Amino acid sequence: MAEFGESLSGRELEVLRCVASGAANKEIAAELSISQNTVKVHLRNVFTKLGVASRTEAATVALQRGLLTIPGTATAVAPPAEPEPEPMPEPAVAETPARSFSWPMIGLGVASVAAVLLAVIFSLRAANSQADPEPTPEPFSDSRIGDTQWFVSQALPDGRAGMAAASVGLNVYLIGGETAGGVIETVSVFHTSDKSWTTAAAKPTAVTDVSAAVLGGEIFVPGGRVGDGSVTAVVEAYSPANDAWRPAASLPRPIAGGLTLSDGSFLYLFGGWDGENYLDTAYVYDPGSDGWRPLATLAQARAFAAGAAIANQLYVVGGFDGTAELALCEFFDTVAESWSDCPPLLTARGGGGAAVVLNKLYLFGGGLAANSDITFSEIYDPNTETWQVINTPARGETTVAAWPHLGITNVETRIYLFGGEYDGNFLPDNLVYAPVVYQTFIPAASSGTDN
Repeated sequence: MAEFGESLSGRELEVLRCVASGAANKEIAAELSISQNTVKVHLRNVFTKLGVASRTEAATVALQRGLLTIPGTATAVAPPAEPEPEPMPEPAVAETPARSFSWPMIGLGVASVAAVLLAVIFSLRAANSQADPEPTPEPFSDSRIGDTQWFVSQALPDGRAGMAAASVGLNVYLIGGETAGGVIETVSVFHTSDKSWTTAAAKPTAVTDVSAAVLGGEIFVPGGRVGDGSVTAVVEAYSPANDAWRPAASLPRPIAGGLTLSDGSFLYLFGGWDGENYLDTAYVYDPGSDGWRPLATLAQARAFAAGAAIANQLYVVGGFDGTAELALCEFFDTVAESWSDCPPLLTARGGGGAAVVLNKLYLFGGGLAANSDITFSEIYDPNTETWQVINTPARGETTVAAWPHLGITNVETRIYLFGGEYDGNFLPDNLVYAPVVYQTFIPAASSGTDN
């Protein structure tokens, strides 16, 4: 990681030169043929190495240190050589000494002028940006898949798997994950209202094999697997309202592939993998004390389980124990802090995802074991304690139907399924499942008058 005082790399200097010209991240990405997320990473490193907190500060400090130049100005002013002393006549009248200037003061003056120039450049670029907004993207409409409750929505910007998914309001946030280029820190936002994608502030720690839950208006992402394959205990929380990340108390141990759930008051993490062993651990996070404590363990060690909260019961279903996928179903009562069994899944699955709509648990995807062949999804009704089949759209012509590491969440009564792996590829898919919602309509009482 970058540290204060380190020298800037060649690419970081290129990004900094673009910043000094007033270019936005999108323009810098186009100029240097890199992604906007990569631009953000370089800027974060530049800020750290220079010890600054803004683009203007970064450019100003770079000018003071001679790392940058602005056309028409000098980056450093060298004092002139001392002239040979000449004999001077004795003054007849004492004169007021002339005011002297030190070269450091002149240097500061140049830096101040440069800062003013930079401020003007940024203001002009901002004004131009407002005067010439980006074109509005073409509207997108979901398309139904045959005569089913499935729809195809606007695809992801790139194929991705292993990311955390959470919804706040009408927006879905996909955090981190893995693409063909490796583990990423990207946060992609899907706006269900107009089916468009935008990019939010990048997660400070790039991770995959993670899950997320919303607590107190923030999206918490605990642990995960980082780019070098190791597992981290880092916990970071994202505020959609501020588009900003902050650190939270680290996990008691490094964990990837755990299931993160929330009951609205606390955060829970079940199972996972620490880089060597599959875990049966359960932890609860108290936002008031910013601390974790252990809970009663799972019935069996496993990672990549699916689940969701229904009232005060947190369901943990399926999973992978390192050898086989599991059909286990159990739920944790957050009031009694105890575990109870529920009927097993119709088929064993690990690496799937789940969402709750109208107090029913919908389970999709999975397939981590060799030659896994999962051809359907499932729905669980806690009132009848039964599982039922949900048909899943066919994928390709191969007989292998494994679909693990997808991101799942719901917005109102629609369930969104993003990315995942299929037949060795990272998917950019964005599928929507719309459960049949039964409503009861009560006729309005007559007012007793005829119209």
